[in-house]
Amino acid sequence: MMRRDLALAGAALLLLLAGPASAERYADYGKPEQCGAYAEAGYDRSTYFPGGEGGVITLNDPQSVRGLNALLFEGTMTEEGMSDPVGRVLVARGPLREVTGEVAPEVVVVITENGIRLLQPCP
Repeated sequence: MMRRDLALAGAALLLLLAGPASAERYADYGKPEQCGAYAEAGYDRSTYFPGGEGGVITLNDPQSVRGLNALLFEGTMTEEGMSDPVGRVLVARGPLREVTGEVAPEVVVVITENGIRLLQPCP
């Protein structure tokens, strides 16, 4: 029993020391000037912020997509006291390739009912 209590206390301490996860910063592909500006997007596997006037979408019930570096979520708009479902959100991450080879080492594709975003990491 004592060993279990120590393990739980250690896990709680690690969570406290780690602090809240911060979203990775992204810009639309080919528009690095959006980094640090109004249009900058954010994603951290629990939330997606499309930037600009877009509200924060909480990403619930993550499900991996077998064979791909992708997660499928149920999205909920959680901006300004709202809590409205927004449908499914699919997020895929990987290198961007074309016929001649790799164009970018990492991009993030966000697919919602409203459309598709191709994002590149901010420096």
